Amino acid sequence: MHKPVCAFMTWLDRPGDAVAALEIVPAAQWFVIITLATLFFLLGCFATLMWVIWRRTVNPPPHVRLLMEMADEEESREKQAAQGGDEDTQAAWERDADWWRGGKGESNAS
Repeated sequence: MHKPVCAFMTWLDRPGDAVAALEIVPAAQWFVIITLATLFFLLGCFATLMWVIWRRTVNPPPHVRLLMEMADEEESREKQAAQGGDEDTQAAWERDADWWRGGKGESNAS
């Protein structure tokens, strides 16, 4: 007598002459296995991506580190000027008006 046909693949009858050592996994089970493998692969990709992003923020390349330091210095100068620091603060690339004379504290004996 046959078992009732149900929605589950496990209720299907197997042929009587099937060899127990060579059981074949039904297609539904392979679908689940492949879907889980794909899911874990994608989770691994996302985890690797997040690790790379974290690593780059903790230890940036030298040229990015230099740009970040320059931006910090500029912000500190702006804050110092806003707090009432020196009014004639110069930019990093500017020189004094008498730079060609040899310096502020030097006397020109010539």
